[in-house]
Amino acid sequence: MISILVLGRSSYDSCIDICKISRAFGASNITFFPFKGAGMEAKLKNAVRHISKKWGGGFSVYFCNNWEKFIKEKRNYLKIYLTRYGIPITKMRYRISTYKNILLIVSFSESIKKAYDAADFNISISSQPHTCGSSIAIFLHDFYQGRELAMRFENPKYKIVPSQHGILVKSNKK
Repeated sequence: MISILVLGRSSYDSCIDICKISRAFGASNITFFPFKGAGMEAKLKNAVRHISKKWGGGFSVYFCNNWEKFIKEKRNYLKIYLTRYGIPITKMRYRISTYKNILLIVSFSESIKKAYDAADFNISISSQPHTCGSSIAIFLHDFYQGRELAMRFENPKYKIVPSQHGILVKSNKK
């Protein structure tokens, strides 16, 4: 199971993008710290629930009040801070490929020293500035070795049919 912890404040649109990326590339759930309040939490949870209901699969959104405690509670998880300052992912892929439970940590802020210390590994996706969403997508693509691109989600109401031109969506409604 791959879980994601997102540190730092960002806009609703950025948070929903990270949820979509994480879900589509094979993560099981995401936790945010902090967030802008109960109204925004409910709005984000409802949007993700709607996506999962329409396109299938299960993906959960959570919120925590203490991210350091949250990380400590993930005892049986390999904790990886995705950053531009860590060890290149190309040098770490075989060390992390054997783990079943992984907590990916990303931050909207520049970097968080306590997150570096709490992580088992600090992995660099690129040594250039990049977004949380891109680091999650690249890590998951590398971890699953591209298999996530053929992943099937349980009980979808709709399915995209590949097409050279145009948009084809098949309804699975009965």
